[in-house]
Amino acid sequence: MFETAFAQLRYAASVLFAIPFDLRALDRLVEGVLDTQREFGALGSDSAEFLSGPELDEESRREIQLRRFRTQAIRAVNETEYYKQQFDGLGIDPAKLTYEDIAHIPITPKEALRNDSDAFVRRGSSPAFRTTTTGTTGKPTSVYFTSREIQATSLLAAITFLQSGQITSEDIVQISTSSRATLGNTCFSQACQRIGAVWYQTGLVDPSHALMLLSEEHHLPGKKPRASFLNTYASYLGELVEYGLSNGYSPADFGLERISVGGEIVTAGLKKRCQKLFGPVEFIQGYAMTETWPFSGTRCAEGHLHFEPSQGLLEVLDPDTSEPARPGQTGRIVATPFAPYREASVVLRYDTEDVVQAIADPLTCNLKHWPATSDLQGKLRLSVHGPDGWIYPRQVREALESIEDVPLPARCGFWAVPGGVAVEVLVRGTNDALHRKIGECLEKQSVPVRELHLVEDSSQLQHPLPLRCDLREALFDSQSLFEPPIAKL
Repeated sequence: MFETAFAQLRYAASVLFAIPFDLRALDRLVEGVLDTQREFGALGSDSAEFLSGPELDEESRREIQLRRFRTQAIRAVNETEYYKQQFDGLGIDPAKLTYEDIAHIPITPKEALRNDSDAFVRRGSSPAFRTTTTGTTGKPTSVYFTSREIQATSLLAAITFLQSGQITSEDIVQISTSSRATLGNTCFSQACQRIGAVWYQTGLVDPSHALMLLSEEHHLPGKKPRASFLNTYASYLGELVEYGLSNGYSPADFGLERISVGGEIVTAGLKKRCQKLFGPVEFIQGYAMTETWPFSGTRCAEGHLHFEPSQGLLEVLDPDTSEPARPGQTGRIVATPFAPYREASVVLRYDTEDVVQAIADPLTCNLKHWPATSDLQGKLRLSVHGPDGWIYPRQVREALESIEDVPLPARCGFWAVPGGVAVEVLVRGTNDALHRKIGECLEKQSVPVRELHLVEDSSQLQHPLPLRCDLREALFDSQSLFEPPIAKL
């Protein structure tokens, strides 16, 4: 009986992937998964490929992606100001695009969308929601979405959470991300709400307050006794770990089961130190950004980022030549989200500036039939071109966050000097042994250190890498708000 219900849900999902979204059908699919779980329990690990779609050979995948790219290109040229100008003089008819023609379409730089986001909105669409990036690494960029896009993305997220067992109706979810991250917060919270989980938004408040909320006991019928799911950034998670361990918190104070952590580089050292505070939690990692939403990377157990081919086209281009990166080489992600996932703001071959490593086939992981890359290496603009190639933020952060004497998150910077790079890092206290240890860890990560500067005050950092935890949101002082001031004598 369970197998029959599961097969019906798989069939419904395959139909939905083949046609434009019917919101009512999507909602019925969510209800179907909920009904199945109520009767039979969680779907379990054998449902990992529930919505991954059929395995496609290279020819079939290219055919599907070309058809969807062509649809977006026709819309872009006929219905947006930016791409009408870009295609003038190219000599390419978007309706007759070949797969090889895609490489001749100019890459869309971040600055173009940042400087005139309205020029990317399709005429005739019905934008209802303008969101912006948080501005962590530069001026915020605006993107428009229709109400339909937001609803569809939220329902698809709910299905994904349910089929993977990551969020259920029993969960209490704490969202510790920037309140300015309106797109992710909206879609994630709506997905939680549709599942029936309790969610609440804390924003990036002082770590003491966030930990107080995580440790708080609840007595809600049908819900877990403490917050069981945390959604946050890597750097803010580092702040929580640093504060919690320094102030006597332990796993016994929390009920966390899963932490969805992203938005930045997530290091092995961060996860290891995090488990000292929260216990053996499951980490959920992936890759997504506002400009190419909801085309995103799902991280498999082997550490690859996989991109579902019906949602968009993934290209990994050499940072120096803009040619496709060969297996083993690093390159920046250039992404094109497809219809029906994107209806208002259209972007073709958008340069994310995020660097990954190209992966060689064949893969053996559970998502092996999706295009894959390595995990995120960092932003190209925050990387340094050394004498033997590029040095990326991941290399530096992996080395530093593995060291207990480096406070989390690692506040650091690096820049080019003759023969390699100079690295600076905030530490609790300087000594020769720590200096040697940090240098050795950096060398193990293939960072050609020529200068190493240890500082005990963050204001002494000359070129600190930006961190999302610094998008701090202040709490009101309840005493000053609700109690009369004490008169001066």
